[in-house]
Amino acid sequence: MCNSQSIYIHIPFCLRKCAYCDFYSETRLSLISDYLKALEQEIDLRAQLCGSSALPSHGPAPIIDTVYLGGGTPSLLGVTQIGQVLQTVRDNFRVSPDAEITVEINPGTVDSDYLTGLKGTGVNRLSIGAQSFDDAKLAFLNRIHTADEALKTIDRAETAGFENISLDLIYGVPGETRAAWIKDLEKALDRKPSHISAYMLTLEPGTPLADQVKQGDFIPFGNDMMSLLFKMTSRYLTQNGFEHYEISNFARGGANRSRHNSRYWDLTSYLGFGPGAHSYDGAVRSWNHRSIDGYITDLSSGRLPVADQETLTLEQKMAEFIMLRLRTLEGLDLDKFQDRFQLQFEKKFEIILSRILGEDLGSIENGRFFLNLEGRTFLNGIVETFSAEIL
Repeated sequence: MCNSQSIYIHIPFCLRKCAYCDFYSETRLSLISDYLKALEQEIDLRAQLCGSSALPSHGPAPIIDTVYLGGGTPSLLGVTQIGQVLQTVRDNFRVSPDAEITVEINPGTVDSDYLTGLKGTGVNRLSIGAQSFDDAKLAFLNRIHTADEALKTIDRAETAGFENISLDLIYGVPGETRAAWIKDLEKALDRKPSHISAYMLTLEPGTPLADQVKQGDFIPFGNDMMSLLFKMTSRYLTQNGFEHYEISNFARGGANRSRHNSRYWDLTSYLGFGPGAHSYDGAVRSWNHRSIDGYITDLSSGRLPVADQETLTLEQKMAEFIMLRLRTLEGLDLDKFQDRFQLQFEKKFEIILSRILGEDLGSIENGRFFLNLEGRTFLNGIVETFSAEIL
């Protein structure tokens, strides 16, 4: 984990759980203070084990150039608390002066003073979980905010001086029409964000929405309707100045892509802090307990809160690399694949490629293999086909 240039910090607190979310979170806000102490301990301990402390006596270390505070709801922390978390990172790691520092913000949890203060901590990118600008849709998703609060939060962020603002939106809610989804996108574009993440509603096992489907409370959209909404989203945002650079992500020009998330899609190493967070060093993936109590207990005893780890085989790395790269606009660099795996991609997957190219779902151009928009609607099936050939 010691060669990482990216840090993810999980803030596992929510006022209440959203109906679709399967990320680890807690509503016991009384634990925030104890959690932050444990978080500082984990950051200190990992830095010591890596020998990557920012202190000169430890010598040079990789420069961290992306830090991402996700959740949960990071904006439930006070400005001073977020500032202290970031300072702990700077005290233990070499953080680039122009690092991309992102905090996820939920409307309904912040005001103008908060956002102004947050800007002063060095945060330079916000990911605002608007999800929709339709109150009925927000109620279905069990969000704590209204459409008006979402719009006001965006306006306040701009007034506070944030120029790099990403909006999270969800589509495919049962009963949603194409016209209603376009209206959501129009309202998002009215605020001129630099980035939009548009996620297809998925029913993760164990979530309230998945349970409601089992109980027959509603029928989710089928693949045909979801594919239609996906393609419509891509075409609409592309026509309005965004590049569809990853399956769920759109940026107003290359400079506004998420640097942090782009690291994941290139299968590079990263450090994760907090309960449920994952770390990867290019060979070994580890993950922390999905329990804040276990997390705090381990760290108070001087132990890393690691639940388990796995050493990825060459075949697993290959399958993940293909899956991640085919999510992106640029696709898979054939030379990079050969350098990583000592295999010629076109020869190894000749039959699969022949089918994909023959059905006009993708192309090979300028040394890259990528899926077109139609191909990306079949991403999961295509990835499964490659994986079956590898694993």
